[in-house]
Amino acid sequence: MVALAACRVDATVTVRMHENGSGTVAVRVVLDPAAVRAAEVGNGKLEQRVRLADLPGAGWSVMPWRRDARGGATLTIRKPFSAPREVAGIVREISGRDGPVRGVTATRHTSTFSTRWEVGGVVDLRAIKLGVGADPELVAKLTAERVDIPKVETRLSSGLSQLRVDLVAELPDARRDVSVPVGRRSVLRATAERTDMNRLVMLVGGLAVAALAVCLLVVGELRARRRRRRAAPVS
Repeated sequence: MVALAACRVDATVTVRMHENGSGTVAVRVVLDPAAVRAAEVGNGKLEQRVRLADLPGAGWSVMPWRRDARGGATLTIRKPFSAPREVAGIVREISGRDGPVRGVTATRHTSTFSTRWEVGGVVDLRAIKLGVGADPELVAKLTAERVDIPKVETRLSSGLSQLRVDLVAELPDARRDVSVPVGRRSVLRATAERTDMNRLVMLVGGLAVAALAVCLLVVGELRARRRRRRAAPVS
């Protein structure tokens, strides 16, 4: 617990949406050297202590832990989505029901001349819930060792004083982010909009051509009437 109290952990959740509404959700976790030492206490290895084996089966791409020269380590995982409506479920897979990143939604609205992309969500670190009790396998092991699970969660949460979570939205032509430390809460609202100038120009051009055609028709009709009047016999 002494080692954990000195740890710094930075986690970044990035929702990247392309023009067609597809994209990726990426999670990047950076542990400082103290956090790595805490994870490997008892001669364990970080790669074995952090369970990632079930993620590929759920559609996640897992990059191997990358260690730096100072002793820290970085983990990156990604999962693609084909439509904005999938983003909420993907984020829940990594944050859980009571995790720090909540209510993340993504939308794409299209009209005749414009497209609008939106991403929103909340990062709440006012009360950190680690979710130990939600893992049946872990609960069974800790119970067999007569570990007081609520007490462990409380002590672990109090030790994560250097935790920071970033939520990032990368949209066509726009990027927004919030960075939240322990004890704080922040809301992300990201919007991007693009007008299809080609369609607009085509419409204006089409209207102009139509207006010109009407004018020519009216002028032609007036000239035809004048000719008929001149050619009519005088009684």
